[in-house]
Amino acid sequence: MINGVNLLPWREERRQRQRRRATAISAVLALITAAILGGAWWSQDRDLIYQQSRNEYLRTAIAEVEEQLQEINKIEERKEALLTRMVIIRQLQSERVTLVRGMIELATTIPEGVFFSSLQRSPEGISLTGVAQSSSRISALMEQLTNTPSFDQPELNVINVGDTQEFELWVLPVRPDGSLPVSGKRP
Repeated sequence: MINGVNLLPWREERRQRQRRRATAISAVLALITAAILGGAWWSQDRDLIYQQSRNEYLRTAIAEVEEQLQEINKIEERKEALLTRMVIIRQLQSERVTLVRGMIELATTIPEGVFFSSLQRSPEGISLTGVAQSSSRISALMEQLTNTPSFDQPELNVINVGDTQEFELWVLPVRPDGSLPVSGKRP
């Protein structure tokens, strides 16, 4: 062995080089890590801004569609109202002929000695109030009303006997299709 050789400065230089290299590598790794984190943050921020713009576009599109749906609902409500009116108008037009025919038949079926004082029409039927000279004339009226195509099921409700007979008669009108009203009962 050689006694006088001092290896400490060489080792010290090697340690300093290793420290500098480790510090440089650590600095480079720190810079690379910071760059990667900064890039990731920038990319996510850009994606977030893009997604927010898409969300805002969707909100405005949804608001427009909801507005259009409200308009469509209003149009459908108006359509339903118009269809209902059309049905009512058609029904009234068909009942107009039936009503006139019924009044003509009522006028022609009245036996002599029977007089009407009031006539009230409802969807369920017709109430006839009047005066007759005898009860046989009231029954003749009921028979003649049964034989008409416009009336059916006459029902005598009240009869007051005196010099003249006051009566209240309930009769069901026959619809243009030949059917009776739905309830068939007096109100």
